[in-house]
Amino acid sequence: MFEFKFTTLTPLHISNGETLDKDFNYTIHNGKMYKLDPFKVARVIAQKERPDFSNPINEKNIESWIRKHKLVLIDEASVYSLSYTSFFESDYKNPKALGKHRIGEFINSSGRFYIPASSVKGALLTILNVDSLGINPNDPVYTDKIVFLDSDPLSEQSLAVYRTEDRPPATNLICVKSGTTFSLQMRKTGKFDKASFLSNLYNYNNIQFTTLQREVAKYKSKKVGNLRKADLFLKAIEPIIASFNSGKKVVNIGFGGGSWFKVRKGVIPKFKSKVPGQTQYEAAHSTYAFPENQGLSHIGWCELEVIDR
Repeated sequence: MFEFKFTTLTPLHISNGETLDKDFNYTIHNGKMYKLDPFKVARVIAQKERPDFSNPINEKNIESWIRKHKLVLIDEASVYSLSYTSFFESDYKNPKALGKHRIGEFINSSGRFYIPASSVKGALLTILNVDSLGINPNDPVYTDKIVFLDSDPLSEQSLAVYRTEDRPPATNLICVKSGTTFSLQMRKTGKFDKASFLSNLYNYNNIQFTTLQREVAKYKSKKVGNLRKADLFLKAIEPIIASFNSGKKVVNIGFGGGSWFKVRKGVIPKFKSKVPGQTQYEAAHSTYAFPENQGLSHIGWCELEVIDR
C-alpha cells in the first residue's frame, strides 16, 4: 500500500460543478461565509413570513427575506461556514459587482469536504503518460486493478473563499488553504511503481517548467512598469519552480492554473489569440491566480511525498 501525502503550496480548488448565489445559497456575517440549506431556509421563511403561495415569489423576495432573517438562518439553516479573503469581501460589499458575487463550490458530501481520488489519479496518469494503471477496458476479466481512496474529510478551518485576480470577470472559489496537509491511500497498486513514478514526475515537471518559461517569455511586456499577463504568470510561478529546484516533489492537481501540467510531457498548451484580426494560436499563459501574501499565487500546487506502507 502507498500513502500519497500532499501539502498545498498554493490554494487548491476541486469543483463539484455548482455555484452559490449571494443571499440565496449563502450569506456572510462576522468574517464568515455560511452555505444555506434551501429546505431549512424555506421552513424558516414559511414560519417567519407566512408567504402567500398563490402569488408568484421571485428571487428578489427570497433574497430580501434571507437578508432580513440572516441571523436566524445562520443558526438554523447553515450547512457549513468558511472564512474568506479581504479581496472577496470588498467585492461582496460592492453593489455594482454583481458578476463577482457567485462562489464556485468545492466538492463535498453534505458539507464534508474531501479530495477525490479521481482528481489525483488523473494527474498521475498524465505524468506517467498512460491511460490506466492496471485495468484494461477491453479485457472482460479485470485483474491487477488499482484501488485509490478519497482523502479523509477536511476541516472547515482548512478552506476559505478566494477571489481570482487575473481574468475578467473575477471569480470566487472555495479553496483548500496553502499549507494544508492531506493524504490518499492506494491499497492495490496495480501497475504503479513508486521509483518509476517519481522519476517520471521529475522529468515531466523539468520539461514543462523549462518549456513554459521559454514560451511564455515571448509574450512579456517590452515596456518597463507595464506588466502583461505573461509577466504576472511567470512571477507567480517562480515560488513553485524554486521549490522544484530545491529538490521538492511538486504536482499540480485540481482546477485551474495548471494547463501546462494537465497535458502530455513536452506539449505546449495553446489558446486562440483574442487580438482583433489575429487568428494564430499562442502559448497559454493566462491562469487563475489569487492575491496572497502580497503577491499573486497560482492555484492547485502541492508538495508530494509517496510513502510505502
